[in-house]
Amino acid sequence: GPNSWVFELLKQMWFNTSSDHDWAAKFEREFCVKIIQTGENPKGWSYKDVYSKSWEIFPHNVNPRNSVLVSKILFDYQSELPLDEYIASQSRFLQKLFRHYNFGPQHSMCSDINAIFGEDRNVLYSAIHNRHLEGEPGIRLMQRMARGSGCHPTAALEMQPEYVKSILRPLGMLNHPIVLITDGQDPTVAQRLQEDPEIGPMLKVVPETASWIGGDLTLAIMSNVFIGNPASSFSGFIAKSRIAMGFGQNHLFRAKVSTGVGPPEWVTTCGDACIFDKNVLGNMS
Repeated sequence: GPNSWVFELLKQMWFNTSSDHDWAAKFEREFCVKIIQTGENPKGWSYKDVYSKSWEIFPHNVNPRNSVLVSKILFDYQSELPLDEYIASQSRFLQKLFRHYNFGPQHSMCSDINAIFGEDRNVLYSAIHNRHLEGEPGIRLMQRMARGSGCHPTAALEMQPEYVKSILRPLGMLNHPIVLITDGQDPTVAQRLQEDPEIGPMLKVVPETASWIGGDLTLAIMSNVFIGNPASSFSGFIAKSRIAMGFGQNHLFRAKVSTGVGPPEWVTTCGDACIFDKNVLGNMS
C-alpha cells in the first residue's frame, strides 16, 4: 500500500513537492499501476486476481502474504526482455521519475548541488561515487563483476588517484571541480584524493548537513563525468539514470591493459549497455 517503506522512500524523492498533494494518483497514472491499500479489495478484483495473476513470476507454492520471501523473489527477478528492449523500458521509467523530482524545502533533490555550487548552473564538474561495500564482501562482488565485464577486480573500490586521473585527464576535467560521494567506510580513499597534487585542489565533499540519498543521486546524475562502482546498486542507478537522460561519460568498467606500445593503459572494458545486462550484473541489472 501507499504507506509501505517502498512508497515512503519514493515520496522522499519524487511525486511529492508542495504541488503534488495527489501523488498516489499521479504515480498510478504515470506508471499505469494500481496502488492497493492494505486490506482493500478493489471493485471487480479478487485477492486471487491481485496476488496470482498480477505476479506470475512467483512460484505457485509461495504465500503472497510472506513479505520477506516476496521481497527476495522481487529482488532476484531478472527481465526476460531482449537487452535493447529492457534498456528502453527501464529508461522510460527513469525518465518518468525525474519528470516529477521533489524540489520542496524538506527533501529537495537539488540540495547537494545547491550546497556546493550555489546558483551557478553552468559549472562543469565530475562526480566520483566511492562505495566500499563492507570490505571483503565488496571484493567478492567486484570479482564477480570482473568476470562478467573484464573490469579490474578492485580499482572501482579503491578509487586510486591514478585511476581517477586516467579518466579525467584526457577529458580536460582535472581543471574543474571533482565532487566525492562516499559511504565513509574507507576514509583512506578521500585522504588519497585530497593529498593528490592535481585532484586535491579541485576536490569537493558534500557537507553532511546537505547530504542525503536524493541529493547525492542528483549531484552524480547531473555531473559531466561520472566515475562509479559497478558492484554498487547506487552507482548502477546513477549510471542508468544518466543513460536514460542521454548523458555520456559514465565510467564503471575499467581495466589496465597492455597496448604493445609504452606502459599499460586504463581502458573501458564494457560500455553503457553493460549496466543493464544481466549477463554482466545478474540480478543487479
